[in-house]
Amino acid sequence: MLVKDASTVTATPSSRRARLRERSTSTIAIVIVGVLAYLAVTLLRGDQGLVAVLVVAWAISLTGLNIVQGLGGYPSIAQGAFFGIGAYVSSILFNAGWSFISAAVVALVATTGVGFLVAVVFSRTRGQYFSIGTLFFGAVTALVFSNEAQVTGGPNGLPVGLGLPLRTLLITMVVSLVAALLIFDAISRSAVGNRLRSVRSDEDLAEHLGVPTARTKAIAVILSAFFGAWGGILLAQYNGVVAPSQFTFMQGFLMFVAIGVGGYGRLFTPIVGAVIVVGFSQLLHLQPGVSQIVLGVVFILITLLMPGGIIGSLELVMRRVHSRKLVTK
Repeated sequence: MLVKDASTVTATPSSRRARLRERSTSTIAIVIVGVLAYLAVTLLRGDQGLVAVLVVAWAISLTGLNIVQGLGGYPSIAQGAFFGIGAYVSSILFNAGWSFISAAVVALVATTGVGFLVAVVFSRTRGQYFSIGTLFFGAVTALVFSNEAQVTGGPNGLPVGLGLPLRTLLITMVVSLVAALLIFDAISRSAVGNRLRSVRSDEDLAEHLGVPTARTKAIAVILSAFFGAWGGILLAQYNGVVAPSQFTFMQGFLMFVAIGVGGYGRLFTPIVGAVIVVGFSQLLHLQPGVSQIVLGVVFILITLLMPGGIIGSLELVMRRVHSRKLVTK
């Protein structure tokens, strides 16, 4: 017996209109977010401007994690490593005389290739074994960044030249964020999105019904690597330096926390998660150890009180308000 994806089920005219309306609403919301992001990165100055850029770069990378962890329900700690590989590969090639575009393309391909290898190894594992495996990968990658000093600059990192004028870079980051959200929205509505949700709901049942669970998880991991590298490349360009401290396995853990805080699998989870994890800790000038403790407490409270994350809880409140309005009519 095979599972029928929603996209293969014959749709009635009313359901097609409803889907078209949902897609139009999502697209308009993404464009509005893009406009707000543009205003934030171009108008804010000082610490606030830096935080806005960090939030955008993290949100691009978190979009990939929102596929494997949000839609698929598989907590991956490897996203910080993908973030770093993209940043390092593009910076090393750019410093060697490559154009920014060429270095960025090769970095995306290389990181996606690494993601493929990670997917081949871990896509057949489940639950905590998948998480432990990705945690191990993130830790090993951080050690490579620190110890291969001849290539990576060691603990001090590498200076990175500016491949794009600053304003062009900021616009590129905003356009990348909009594109990432549009791609996520398309994936979420596709057959792959439906299969990932079935894996999250009950992997054994999904496999029994014919869903290729290992292949579906592998696709999600590869996509997460692509988005992780994308965010890392742009952040390296803005920072002007890449260093191991920016891409430790702890960064991967904080990204995992960001998805949980924002709400698993929602369209704007990466932005909400990045604002909470990066924005608040930076604007409040919390020390690294203190910020991680505070974020840990926030994550536990949200997990206990708001299982669907911030966005999931807001959706629940809106549904209840809408239901009450219908009852009172």
